[in-house]
Amino acid sequence: MNDNVSKIYDTEVEQQVLGAMMIRNGEKIPAVLNILNAQDFYFSDHRLFFNSIVRIYTSGIALEFLTVLNELKKSDAIDPNYAFKVLAGSTYTNAYIEQHARIVKENSEMRRLKSLTANLAAEIERGKKSATDIVGEISTEFSHFTSTNETSKFFAKKDFFTNDFKSEIAEMKKYSSRKTGFSNIDEQQIFSPGLYVIGATPAAGKTTFAWQMAEQLSQNGEACIFCSYEMSKLELFTKSIATELFKRNPMTTLTAAEIRRGGWSNAVDEVIAEQQNTDSDLRVLELHDESVDDLLKILRPVCTKKFKSPIVFIDYLQIIPSSKDGIKIGIDDTVRKLKVFQRETNTTFIVISSLNRQNYNQQIAFESFKESGNIEFTADVVWGLQLNLVNQIKSCTNISGTRQKIDEAKKQKPRQIHLKCLKNRQGFNYDCYFKYFSAHDFFIPCEEKDFETASDGGLKIDKNKTRW
Repeated sequence: MNDNVSKIYDTEVEQQVLGAMMIRNGEKIPAVLNILNAQDFYFSDHRLFFNSIVRIYTSGIALEFLTVLNELKKSDAIDPNYAFKVLAGSTYTNAYIEQHARIVKENSEMRRLKSLTANLAAEIERGKKSATDIVGEISTEFSHFTSTNETSKFFAKKDFFTNDFKSEIAEMKKYSSRKTGFSNIDEQQIFSPGLYVIGATPAAGKTTFAWQMAEQLSQNGEACIFCSYEMSKLELFTKSIATELFKRNPMTTLTAAEIRRGGWSNAVDEVIAEQQNTDSDLRVLELHDESVDDLLKILRPVCTKKFKSPIVFIDYLQIIPSSKDGIKIGIDDTVRKLKVFQRETNTTFIVISSLNRQNYNQQIAFESFKESGNIEFTADVVWGLQLNLVNQIKSCTNISGTRQKIDEAKKQKPRQIHLKCLKNRQGFNYDCYFKYFSAHDFFIPCEEKDFETASDGGLKIDKNKTRW
């Protein structure tokens, strides 16, 4: 085989397909057989694996480890140690078996296509046949790709309900208990895997809101990754310390910025000691010039090898580099790729977005996202964060007066924040309200009626309260 052709394979993905075929007595084998045959595997050992597994499955014998191993031992062509390694050496999931099977198929097709083009070039170089004869002989082979690649994209209703429906429902049930940790959102939102977008006006605390949600989700047992193009891990984790200090003592004066400048107390040491022993899975990924393709390449191994795909936060959409001409086109391309990846892996993306400047002083709506591409079409859920005062502004005819009111609302302690769900594929749209303690990086769910007109934002702090 040509050296360039032989490089088109992925050993681990081929092993993942074989291992996943064994799960739950081969429940995914029919779906794999709709995509692959033995010849699609690059390694001859893997072809033997595949044929043995299928042979046992179709004979009605229980698909067990020892049964397959004994079947493989009948062939002298395979190393028993390697067979044991593939079957028992890794933990497999069948959640992504079809995705992996398509990768194996694509590699197989690419190898075959390269081989065909190499043969075509060799025939031309030899010059012993006419161009018409060469094209005639090879055209049938090339037509194979257009026919198989097109038909493989279709899923028959009967086949889906026969082969895939129950297993896909079982996959989604793994995510049914997810909660954001914000009680008012959790009462309204079914938090299934999907693409969620948070858009916010300045001073509404979109990064803090997303970071607090990531912390709460991780404390509830979810794996969370916070991809930050803007803030460092130090800035984010000091938010965590400042928040925890405030939850324990609402009268504390230590903020995240002061902690980064060396502000300290015994309480800070206590929080750090607790964080060092935490079981929560929250990771920060600091990014700089990585494109969405670079980012997804980093995320793919993490998102395809876990029992449950993680929740990935991205801060923020508009500064992800793109090779596309024009901001809108670049953002559309980024969002589309995130959605395709999300659908393939069941990853949940929560993406922070900025808004149009001309909409800063107006009630948040889809028009606020217009400089951000076609988010309203691609996203599953769209949230907007804004100062609650904006809902009380009937018009913007008095620009200076409006700005003055907004500046006053920003100075409130706490700020009054309105979360508006503009789109929800999982259910109905809704409204939620929060008291935002900006100096301490903390949001508390509340009712709109809890907001008062006092300059302090209407919060009556119980000085004896040590926990929220």
